Amino acid sequence: GYARRGRWQDAYRTLAALEEKFGSSDDKDNAVPSLNVYQTVLIAFVEAGEYDHMNSLLTRMRRRGVRPTVFTYNSLLKICAQTARWREAVSILSQCQREPGVNPDLVTFTSTIRACARARKTDKAMEIFRVVKDMGVKMDVYCYTTAMDACAKGRRWKVALSLLDEMKEKGIEPNEVSYGVAVSACGNGGQWEKALELLEQMRKENMKINTITYNSAIAALAKAARSESRQQRRYDYKPGGGWSKVESSNPAYNDNDLWKKALDLVDCMEKEGVRRDSFTFSSAISTCGAAGRWQESLDLIDAMKRVTKPNKIAYTSAITACANSEKWEPAFELFNDMKNDGLQPDLVAYNALINAGTMSNQPEQVFGLWVEMCNTDKREKVSPDIVTLTEVIATLDRGIGKINRERADKVFSEAVSRGIILKEDSLDSSWEVDLSRMSFPVARAACRFIFRRIANAAKNGDLDVKDFSLITGASKMREYVREVLRDELKPAVFCVVPKLEQGTLQVKEKVMRNYIAGQSD
Repeated sequence: GYARRGRWQDAYRTLAALEEKFGSSDDKDNAVPSLNVYQTVLIAFVEAGEYDHMNSLLTRMRRRGVRPTVFTYNSLLKICAQTARWREAVSILSQCQREPGVNPDLVTFTSTIRACARARKTDKAMEIFRVVKDMGVKMDVYCYTTAMDACAKGRRWKVALSLLDEMKEKGIEPNEVSYGVAVSACGNGGQWEKALELLEQMRKENMKINTITYNSAIAALAKAARSESRQQRRYDYKPGGGWSKVESSNPAYNDNDLWKKALDLVDCMEKEGVRRDSFTFSSAISTCGAAGRWQESLDLIDAMKRVTKPNKIAYTSAITACANSEKWEPAFELFNDMKNDGLQPDLVAYNALINAGTMSNQPEQVFGLWVEMCNTDKREKVSPDIVTLTEVIATLDRGIGKINRERADKVFSEAVSRGIILKEDSLDSSWEVDLSRMSFPVARAACRFIFRRIANAAKNGDLDVKDFSLITGASKMREYVREVLRDELKPAVFCVVPKLEQGTLQVKEKVMRNYIAGQSD
């Protein structure tokens, strides 16, 4: 009773009392507790994670002449598999293999493989699987499916599918779980075509497709859609200001209509009476979001509300859909709906809404979101990051008027104080700054900030003026920064490119002094 209630200390004390009682008995045929009693305490130890106690008790059992059986080891390994204790499972398997008179069976190996799979230790799981095959042990569907699950979790979809084929070749009939794991492997690997093919095979064989399997296929579509979106929706910043959309030249990225396939799967689930959960809708919305299908995303949010409460992922994916379609108002409404539903927007949600503001040119609203994030209670764990900064600066950089320039400078200064950019470890010295990994708008704001900081420090007598270097890389950034220094700083700052450092702009000491002097005029 103690063991079943998780009171392993009490179970152990009871065992010790039994051992003492039997040890003092005149009946030598019953001088020790039974194997079942020891197994009960061993299981209590493993369930509590007390593996040192488990090993000690196994040793004590053997000394008392009570030998664990394969059932004993399988019982312990089952618990390890449930709790993803892969190291302990491998250790127990090793003991089982060394135990005199005990031969590990397929259950022993399968449980160990499952423990490794759940811990995402794919290499170890497959190593044990190969050992089982080499031993000539007759395999079953459960062992193969467990190995496939390890491959699915390790993003090895090709190996998982090869195991599915191998099962069929050996006359082992895959079941619904086997196919579900194969679909999951394809989902994790972004192989949506193969995931849909497997679903079709299941239908032909009249297999029941459950929520997890459908969700894996929809997740594969979502992953592929996000990848395609990155290929299609690229925007280059033009040094003169503004964004230019770069369309993909690869027709393969334009004809798949992955969002339609995701919606079809959601409809199939409803028609077949398969439960649709938060993951179902979130993945489908993510697929639509990547394709910029904002209206379909809103429809899915409405459908989701009839089944379950939308979560942050669903709302954020729908906001992303609006952003990709340059729809600010519905994005902002979704953001407020999230709050009204009692969901505190996280960094990803804020960045999604800011991106919507960026794409639809809403500088005032985007600046307001930056201020809101900076003023959010620390307990809510929402703080801007480099993505936030890049989007906000880009939006303000596109805005017209002095007020947006001042806002951009304020945002950049706040970002520096928060350690988001121009961190101390990013400076080789006070007179060398790396701009090469910044976007054009951020680099532009950085130039204004850096030179303003240098001028103030020199005015206060806090530094000696020297040659100043800006690392830009030998790219468009170099010429862009040169234009900013020359055309936007007053007085103009002219720089040179060192012969042996083509990715650097150098401002000579004389030019620096001239600029500093100009700030006091």
